[in-house]
Amino acid sequence: MVKGSTALRGIRGAALVNGKVLDDVLIGVDPSGLGTIASVARARSGSALASRARRVEGLIIPGYVDVHLHGAGGNDVLGPGGAQALLMASRGMKSPEREIVASLRALAAETAKHGYAAITPAAVSLPLESLRLWVRAVSVARAEQGEELQRGRARDEAIILGANSEGPAISHARKGAHDPMVLINPAELLRALDDRPNDWSALRIVTVAPELKGGEELIRALTKRKIVTSVGHSTATLDQANAAWAAGATSTTHLCNGMDPFHHRTPGLVGAALAHRSARVELICDGVHVESNVVKLLADILGNRLMVVSDACPVAGLGDGDFMLGSMPARVKGAHATLRDGTLVGAVSLVDVGVQNLIAFGVALPAAVAAATKTPADLLRTPQLGRIAVGAAARLSTIDPVSGALRGRVSF
Repeated sequence: MVKGSTALRGIRGAALVNGKVLDDVLIGVDPSGLGTIASVARARSGSALASRARRVEGLIIPGYVDVHLHGAGGNDVLGPGGAQALLMASRGMKSPEREIVASLRALAAETAKHGYAAITPAAVSLPLESLRLWVRAVSVARAEQGEELQRGRARDEAIILGANSEGPAISHARKGAHDPMVLINPAELLRALDDRPNDWSALRIVTVAPELKGGEELIRALTKRKIVTSVGHSTATLDQANAAWAAGATSTTHLCNGMDPFHHRTPGLVGAALAHRSARVELICDGVHVESNVVKLLADILGNRLMVVSDACPVAGLGDGDFMLGSMPARVKGAHATLRDGTLVGAVSLVDVGVQNLIAFGVALPAAVAAATKTPADLLRTPQLGRIAVGAAARLSTIDPVSGALRGRVSF
């Protein structure tokens, strides 16, 4: 018996619990505040909670956790003014903070429709002062949303966990769609973090090219601050990548994209990521950034280190058209989002599609779901997300038990 169980709301149906699909599970939810799972058990006829529980069709899973997205549904993490508005603010013009906060909250609502429990919005490489202003805006959005969640509001939004800075201490040679004019060396970024530390409190992930001078020092400093270093947009050799993880890096930014290709005599960052026993690895599973057979092969090798990310563009889900990614003009055509020179700039689908693709490519459903829930939640040390367990947030979704296609969010 759970204390106060008469106040619990029951949800009953097939569920993915501890990596196993169970046919008939009764989940008790404390609906106060954020909403917390109070009990998880095999359903038993005759219990008070079971008798009033709502049956849910499909397979109940934890909500998705996307640690790398730039926007979706027309919502840019940088705000409607994009990088230009941040640049003007850094020069003393009106701050776009409120507009950025509104965009982030709209993105949180949009991603919740796709089964998301939480997001870590990602900025492309920006000038340092612009980046500082953006991270501060993420902090405001996170705090305001958090206050509402504690009052039982904003449940139709994915939780904003903090900021992901994809650069700017990355390699010119593997910059991808990042503006080459704003790339810097790691020492400059470290000085900025040291200069006004309170303004960077929302920073959760930073992509770093470890082969750059001062790269390992930056990684050690980020690790000391409990900020995840993700190795990427890099020409790192096998030894340089291993040195980065030894210095404290724990993740890899969208494997195979923004790094030297794997070669059997020069395995580089790809080979290092596959061989490492603990480093987690992002993979964009849209079938465009990495070919489907390669996705399956990588998933088999990585096992529980695999993380599905969307790397979604602000216009993901809006169809063909032109848009700005930071300061760079880009275009969507079909499943491809590119710069004018054809460089891929991100995906046009979200993690729910990535999970469905993984299953279609041959990955077992429990592993595919874990790659978009438990593994990214563990990367960010948020054990209240990514699992169906007592004490976890009741951010649940349902999917088709065979295809993995999203059916909807579970309300309580």
